[in-house]
Amino acid sequence: MTPCVSAKELAALSLSPAEVSALLEVPERRVRKEVEHGLLPSPPVLDFEMLVYLKALDRLSELEPSVPWRRRILESIQNALMEGAFSALSDEVDVGGGILRLRLRSLAEEVSEQLVPFYRWRDARVVSDPAILGGEPVFRGSRLAVRRVGDARAHGEDVATILEDYPYLNTQDVEFARRYTRAYPRIGRPRESAKSSSSMRTSLRRSR
Repeated sequence: MTPCVSAKELAALSLSPAEVSALLEVPERRVRKEVEHGLLPSPPVLDFEMLVYLKALDRLSELEPSVPWRRRILESIQNALMEGAFSALSDEVDVGGGILRLRLRSLAEEVSEQLVPFYRWRDARVVSDPAILGGEPVFRGSRLAVRRVGDARAHGEDVATILEDYPYLNTQDVEFARRYTRAYPRIGRPRESAKSSSSMRTSLRRSR
């Protein structure tokens, strides 16, 4: 079921390429490519209409539409979503003179379902305080870094194992921590190399 989302919430969405890649599972190179062709703004700060466009392109990746066609697709999506209400959308939108039609309402609902629960989880569960771990984002009410859990999950640590070590977390916390870590990579530090699940588990336990 589609989350209840207001037009104001949708209009406020503004994502980076890393967020798009992590939360929508759209390759970041796709975002960069659209920026290079002038279809998306530079620097890339992406609103809801652009996210639906990127989701549509991902579905059409095998067709590889030309730049003029992609521009037409983007403009059609922007015009259709101008009101910001899913219920007002047509089930299908013609973006190619009768040759190509998009199931726009389904795409918009899918993007919302991928984004809104994550942002509501983040606002409710993640805090940053300079007095705690130097401002590193942590789970509310703890000193456990969100990225530490996200890194553990990304490197193969079982959800059950993490929950056993941290009973105040739940499955959603673990999965969203993984997305959070991808969406908001540490700035100014090289990415960590892959670690064994056993060494990651030891690191996790030391943070308790």
